[in-house]
Amino acid sequence: MNERSLEDRIRYSKLTPILAGLVAFAWMGTARASDADPFAGDGPQVNASSGGAAPAAVPSNSNVAPAPAASPASSAGAIVPGVVEQLPASAYPEPVTRGLYGGPLWLDLQGLQWPYMPQSGVGISGYGWIDGNYRLIRSGNSAISPRYTELLDQGRFLLRITPTYTNGSWFVQAQAEFVANTDQYDPSSSVASVDDVWVRTGNLQMWDVTVGRFQAFDVYPLGMGLDLNTYERQGAYDPIFTNTPNGPGAVPPIYGADYLLYRPTQAKVGNVALHLYDLWRPLRIELLGQFGNDGTENYLGARPAAIIDFGWLKLRGAAEYQYKFAEDPAATAKNTIKNRGVAGSVQVVFAPYVEAGLNAGYAIYDAADAHAQGGEDDGASGNRFSAGGFVDVAPAPAVLPNLLLGAGGNYATLHNLLKDQDGNYERSTNLQVFVAAQYMFYRQLFFKVVGGYAKSHFENQATTSPYDDDMFSVRVRLMYLY
Repeated sequence: MNERSLEDRIRYSKLTPILAGLVAFAWMGTARASDADPFAGDGPQVNASSGGAAPAAVPSNSNVAPAPAASPASSAGAIVPGVVEQLPASAYPEPVTRGLYGGPLWLDLQGLQWPYMPQSGVGISGYGWIDGNYRLIRSGNSAISPRYTELLDQGRFLLRITPTYTNGSWFVQAQAEFVANTDQYDPSSSVASVDDVWVRTGNLQMWDVTVGRFQAFDVYPLGMGLDLNTYERQGAYDPIFTNTPNGPGAVPPIYGADYLLYRPTQAKVGNVALHLYDLWRPLRIELLGQFGNDGTENYLGARPAAIIDFGWLKLRGAAEYQYKFAEDPAATAKNTIKNRGVAGSVQVVFAPYVEAGLNAGYAIYDAADAHAQGGEDDGASGNRFSAGGFVDVAPAPAVLPNLLLGAGGNYATLHNLLKDQDGNYERSTNLQVFVAAQYMFYRQLFFKVVGGYAKSHFENQATTSPYDDDMFSVRVRLMYLY
């Protein structure tokens, strides 16, 4: 057993009894989901805008319509007052329609303040999914095998715990998301890890300040495919077992203002954000800052983002700037790294029939070497661009309201400042397209099949002459929400 796997097992063994105790504690007070719970039965969630009143405990002055009161009389809040409750539908606000019922926009909270808990207590929620994956890569690199086939099974389980105190308008929350991983394609640092770890305070549906580890406003939704840690999201590249330079890191990734979007992967880097919900009813604003250290470099960043949501029309946008500088500007470190970019999107929803969206993003990245006395590192400096879209359709909403079909794609480019012997910059491109079908059982169990095709193009110093790789992939996901 290697040192890394031993460390992971020790960490997992310490975390296991804690998670088991929390699950047992939550199970004692779990609420039976109500008819309005989107994960409880057939039929769409009731919108607050269609007449749902604010819970009596929340005399809110906000212009944002509150989520409907969905907890039944026999909820955990009534059985064990102020202790543990499985979050009901009202914890997932929908002042206007989020998207087609059960679809990717509906599952995306789109910057809304959640979990919405109008009473003090501890909220329990989360998900688990398992993916079966197949891919076939055909490489144009004449130095390696032209075909590579791989099968992969991977999965993820997340337990979300949200203790909350509120006096009816002001509130304070903390949240932790405990994660158990199987062999994900993009593996976590250990079998057991965490996603969210944050503390939040503010006024319900008006404003809040959130500090810790969390994901920022997503302004680049991708539809029913291209999920994180999947083959269709990675694109086509030379198989990594060959140790060729054009591996997964050489394929241009989608850019959606994402230098500061995802939870920081560095243990000593965190976020702080001010969220505003009450300036204008359709508008949600996030003003996010980032700071910390990864053991070698210090991090500073800012990312303002806004979502304007009329229900049938949604506009999203973000800009970001990330600055890294070395603790010790030795010859082996970068003096500075600057990442900045903008991204935006538009979505339309004509429920219950169709939803669609278009996205675009552009970024510039620069790095300077210490040994070059502040000179630019051409191989680590350049531009990124991506654009794409998706469409989701409910083909028979009256007969099969839980069936969705979707398609989408994205095109990304990357070029750095290195030049070949002809004076051309190094560049690569990545085309990713997919089709998908999904059926939802009992508002909680999702069965989804995604077929993908990707094609990449490489022109760099590691490539004798330009060539293409392409990939076919199929993925089957079974996901349970609770």
